[in-house]
Amino acid sequence: MKKFTIASILLVGLTAPAFAARPSTASQDARDVTPGFSFVAKDHWAVDDTVGNCAVIDAKPSPQDISGLKILGNKNGYSSLSATEKQISSDKSVCKGTVQRA
Repeated sequence: MKKFTIASILLVGLTAPAFAARPSTASQDARDVTPGFSFVAKDHWAVDDTVGNCAVIDAKPSPQDISGLKILGNKNGYSSLSATEKQISSDKSVCKGTVQRA
């Protein structure tokens, strides 16, 4: 009986905080969007691969010694696809060819 009492007390003690927490009345979508929040994603990078082909990618590449991709132009990325493509077209001396986006 003593084991049952100790187990019951532990069970209630460990689960009570979960029941005590008040669920939020706002949905997750409402909490994700804050009024006045503005985020400009820099999610395009101009890269040169080991063969000399240039491309636009949407994720920042690993360091050059790991991935073999050299970032061209802005090392922090570009906010628009057109700015990134303009960087590739201006680096003709580096780019032997270009890989087009699908």
